[in-house]
Amino acid sequence: MRAMQDAEQIVADYLAELLTPVVAPVQAPAPEVKVVAFEPWRNTPTSAPAREMDCRYLLCVAAGVKLAVPMADVTHVIPMPPLTPPNSSNPICLGRWRHPSGEARAADLAAILSPDLSGAPTVTLVILRDRTWALACVVDEEPVELSTDMIQWRSGAATRPWLAGMSLEPKCGVVDVTALIDWLEKELGP
Repeated sequence: MRAMQDAEQIVADYLAELLTPVVAPVQAPAPEVKVVAFEPWRNTPTSAPAREMDCRYLLCVAAGVKLAVPMADVTHVIPMPPLTPPNSSNPICLGRWRHPSGEARAADLAAILSPDLSGAPTVTLVILRDRTWALACVVDEEPVELSTDMIQWRSGAATRPWLAGMSLEPKCGVVDVTALIDWLEKELGP
């Protein structure tokens, strides 16, 4: 009989605990994502020839590999925001990011280099051109100028058609954003 009373007491205590209102702790608001736009024309002297303005590149790092993306193709660089889960199981696609003028598909730059490298740490989202594609990577430097004479250009490449060439100083790959977007749309669909 004593065991039955103990069991009833345990159930009663459990129900009392469940039914007692709990004051929920106040949660801190989610951190605000600030969109930062690069405006390369502001730091370039107005007398600079157009060719020199086209030599500015954003250095993106993915899985230890450094790639230069032309600043003319970069719309925004932001801290990695929360992403909507992807519709695809392809490791390249990390998801989608909604922004004020639409939606950008986020691609893992490390997985673009090689599917084996997917999941490398990323802290930055680089929004490209018309804001429909973005690259997840690490950007820890300001844009740099690359001399076109110091780039070994590729042409007719069968693999990685988006890799336009290699810069000797700083040592990095140079991305052709048009070819990259074409490749992403073939790989992941429009």
